[in-house]
Amino acid sequence: MTTARPRPPQGLLPDAVQLNRRGNLRQLLQQLQGDGIESFPLIDRLLGLEGGSTEVIQRGAYITDAMAREIEWSMNLPEGWLDRGPREPEI
Repeated sequence: MTTARPRPPQGLLPDAVQLNRRGNLRQLLQQLQGDGIESFPLIDRLLGLEGGSTEVIQRGAYITDAMAREIEWSMNLPEGWLDRGPREPEI
């Protein structure tokens, strides 16, 4: 059985979604660091990710839809928050 890759939001190319996710995750990590949370193992737990995921993502790993939704849920953010571009309003 093959699993179809989820389609990006209408009007966005997959690369644009990844760029948005990376930029928004970077912003989220900066906020955590501002709160004194800098350890990757602790960040992974806060974001609901498996150990080492945050560090691997920062080195260029693909942020899957499941990872993005888990991060949003764990941080009490609206679904799709990581996918939004810098000028897209929150719904």
